[in-house]
Amino acid sequence: MTSIRTLLSRACGLGLAAAVLAGTALPLAAQDKPVIRVLVGFPPGAGTDTLARIYAEALGERLNATVVVDNKPGAGGQIAAQALKQATPESNSIMFVVDHQVVMVPLINKTPGFDVKKDMLPVARIVNFYTCLAVPSASPAKSFQEYLELVRRSPDQGGFGIPAPGSQAQFVGYVMGQHYKVTMTPVAYRGAAPAITDLVGGQVPAAIVPCDGLIEYRKAGKVRVLAMAAAKRYGAMPDVPTFAEMGLQMPADAFLGVYASTTLRPELRQRITDATRGMFDDPKLVARFASTNMEPAYAGPEELARFVDTATAFWSEQVRKSNFQAQ
Repeated sequence: MTSIRTLLSRACGLGLAAAVLAGTALPLAAQDKPVIRVLVGFPPGAGTDTLARIYAEALGERLNATVVVDNKPGAGGQIAAQALKQATPESNSIMFVVDHQVVMVPLINKTPGFDVKKDMLPVARIVNFYTCLAVPSASPAKSFQEYLELVRRSPDQGGFGIPAPGSQAQFVGYVMGQHYKVTMTPVAYRGAAPAITDLVGGQVPAAIVPCDGLIEYRKAGKVRVLAMAAAKRYGAMPDVPTFAEMGLQMPADAFLGVYASTTLRPELRQRITDATRGMFDDPKLVARFASTNMEPAYAGPEELARFVDTATAFWSEQVRKSNFQAQ
């Protein structure tokens, strides 16, 4: 007669096998190597995805874990954020975020499907990236002041390409127009790449887009970068002035970072937090982060939360004043 102990052992073994076959991450105590899922709200090959994969590889090495990137593109990262909210404790889920997901999406959508404060926890900022105002090389505006004069003379020159409706770039243009008393009209694209393509081709008078996407076109003399929304000058474009230098203040540094699901077990979240902080002690890894043309800029959970709160308060006011219609 089969013993109870044998039956229990067999049942346990079948349960473990079923979990593995189902692709479900097992509790930490039941795993030799934890399986961690990194949600990315943008398609493979995008800038966010590239950096997320560098981070995922480094995290796996430091935790002796299997780290899987799970792309869930769409709606400006909103789909991935919703997936993080719905994550189970067994899925060991974190999300590699762009600031748009945790700052702008909740402001421009009536029902975003998640709450940054309630449904996710900050882990770390990894890099900063910046937003630039650029014009085609054929534009008569050779400087920011000349651009302002051009738009004052010809309001149609105030059209500017942006990566998406409701993106921070749209409200950078709004704040700029209000401050300098010029008419700025956003022209929304589906991503920064097509906006830059039309900028290079002269189909749009200007664009406000991530600076890193302009580097090669600037080197080739196809665009002229006039100003950037940043707390300090961008290392790849040290000759381009910031709006802050010209008297226009805004919390404009954009970032990529990591948030965790609230269902993630605290001990694993702490291990991820510690491992992420330790990455910045590795010069070779920091250089890999920098190779994306974004600037490594570690911030821990508390500092990241404060930055997001400050940015949310500022941009919330701009969304309200601009009469933007939430979707």
